[in-house]
Amino acid sequence: MRIHCIAAFTVLLVALFGAGCRSSVSSVSPRPVAASAADASRPTDEAIERRARAMAAFGAGVIREMNDDSAGLLDFWTRAIEADPSNGLLAREVARRRLVRREFPAAVAILERATRSPGAPVDAGLWSLLGLAYIQSGRTNDAIVAYKNGLGDGPASLPAYASLGRLLVEGGRVGEAEALLERASAQATNNAIFHIDVAELYGTLAQRHTNLTARLKPRALAELDRVASLTPKDPLVLMRLADQNALLGRPETAEKILKGLVEGTARNPVASAKLVEIFLRSGRLDAAVEQLELLRRETPSNPMPPYYLGAIALERKDYVRAAGWFEKSVLLDPTNESAQVDLVSALLTSRRLEEALSAVRKAREHIRPSFRLEFLASIGFSRMKRHDEALDAMARAEKAADGDPRLLDHRFHFQFANTLELAGRSEDALKQAHRALEFQPEFPPALNFVGYSWADRNVRLPEAFAMIRRAVEAEPENPAYQDSLGWVLYRMGRFAEALPPLEKAAKAMGDEMDATVLEHLGDVLEALKRHDEAVAAWRKAAAIESSPSLRKKLGQVTP
Repeated sequence: MRIHCIAAFTVLLVALFGAGCRSSVSSVSPRPVAASAADASRPTDEAIERRARAMAAFGAGVIREMNDDSAGLLDFWTRAIEADPSNGLLAREVARRRLVRREFPAAVAILERATRSPGAPVDAGLWSLLGLAYIQSGRTNDAIVAYKNGLGDGPASLPAYASLGRLLVEGGRVGEAEALLERASAQATNNAIFHIDVAELYGTLAQRHTNLTARLKPRALAELDRVASLTPKDPLVLMRLADQNALLGRPETAEKILKGLVEGTARNPVASAKLVEIFLRSGRLDAAVEQLELLRRETPSNPMPPYYLGAIALERKDYVRAAGWFEKSVLLDPTNESAQVDLVSALLTSRRLEEALSAVRKAREHIRPSFRLEFLASIGFSRMKRHDEALDAMARAEKAADGDPRLLDHRFHFQFANTLELAGRSEDALKQAHRALEFQPEFPPALNFVGYSWADRNVRLPEAFAMIRRAVEAEPENPAYQDSLGWVLYRMGRFAEALPPLEKAAKAMGDEMDATVLEHLGDVLEALKRHDEAVAAWRKAAAIESSPSLRKKLGQVTP
C-alpha cells in the first residue's frame, strides 16, 4: 500500500509540476541586464525557489491526504498555489474541493490568483470555475465577466457558454443572450448535452419574450435536430431531447423518442412516466392508462402510477374506481398529501361518508396539517350532522392555511358559513357569508345565502330580493336559488310571482326533492287559496323530513 501511495505521489508531481522543472538549480546563475534569447528562456533563481516551495507544499499536502487530513491537504496545496500561481491544474483541483466544502471566498481567491497570474495561458476551465464560485458567492455580475473570459472555440469553453447563457436569460439581458446563443450554435462540436442546453435556453428566452418566439423557436428546434442527427444512445440524453421537443411543441417527436426507450431491451420506467405526461397533456387518457398499467407492473412499489390512475378515474367521474386507486397509492406512500386528500374527495363524492372520515383520521397520522384535507373533513362531518367535529375541522383548515389569502378566500368563508348554519349558529354564519362577499361581491352562493337568511327572518326584504336576483341571473337553473327567489317574493306578499320559481325549483330537483322547497311551495299555494294542492305539498315535505312547522300546518288540516 505504501509503495502504491508513493507511486501515486510521483505521478501527481510529474503531472502538476513537471513542465516547470526541466532545469536544475546548479545550471542557473544570475543574468546580466542584456541577455541572449536563450538565456532569457531560463528560469530565474527566484522562479526556481518558488517552484521548489510549491513542490514541497504539494508533497506535504499529499502526505496529509494519506492520513485522511483533508483540511491539512487543502492548506498545503493552497500554499503550493501561492508559491506557483501559474499552476492552473492544481488551482482548479483545490478550488473545486473548496467549493464542495462551501468555502466560497477561499475558492474565489485561488481562482482569481490563477486566472490573473502574469504569463498564465487563458484557461477556459479555470474561468468557468471562477464564474461558478462567483455565483455561489452571490456575485452575479462578476460571474458574467468570468464566463465571458472563458469563452472560446474549444471543448473546454462549452460549460461557459451554457452557464453564461442562463445568467443572461435569467437577468433579462435579451440582446446579449441571443448573441451568445448564436455564437454557441456555431461551435463545431458533437456534444449532444451542449446543444440541448442551447435549445433549452432558446426556448426559455422565447417563452419569456413572446415577441421573439417566431425567430427563436426555429433556432431551438434546429439545435434539437442537430442532436438527433448525432443518434445519441444515452437514455438521459434521449429523455432530455424528448422533454425539449415536447416543450417546444413537438409532442409527436417526443413520443417517438420515449417509445423507443420504453420498448428497448432495457425498459426505462422514467421514459414511461414521461410518456404518460405527454398523453395526459394531450388528453389521451386511454393511452395514459395503458402506459400507467405497464409502469405499475414494472415498478410495483412506485406510488405514482396508481395515483395517476386514480386521477384519471376522477376525471371520468368514476369515483369508486378512483377511490380504489388512491387507496393503493396511499398504502405505498402514506406521506403523499395529494393522494390522501384525493382519496377523501373520491369517498365523499361517492357518498361513502364513514370511510371518508376514517381516511381523514388515518391521513392526520402521516401528513402535516393540510388545509385541503381539513376542508373536506368539515364537509364530511357536516353531512353526517356531526357539527362540532365539522367546526373543529374548519378551524384546523383555517390554522393550516396560515393566513394565505389564496386559501382563505370567498369559497372558504362560504363553506364556513354553511357549517355554522348547520350547527345552529346563524349569526356567525351570516358574518362568514358577508366575509365571502368581501372577497367576491358577485359570488352567487354567498349572495343567495345572505338573501335567503334575511328573507327567512323576514327582514331587509328589498335587499334580500336584490341579492337573490343577482344569484339567479348568474345561475338561472339552480333550484336552490329559484327556491330563495320564490320565498322572498312570498315574504314580500307577491304570491302569484312567487309560484313559478318554486315550481321550477321543485321540478328541477326531481327525485332528490328537498323538504324545504316543498314546504315553501305549499305555503305559496295556501296563500293563493289552492288549499288541497298546498296540503299535498306539505305532506310530501313531511314524508321527506318532518319539522315542527310542517306538523303544525298539517295538524290544522281536517283528515
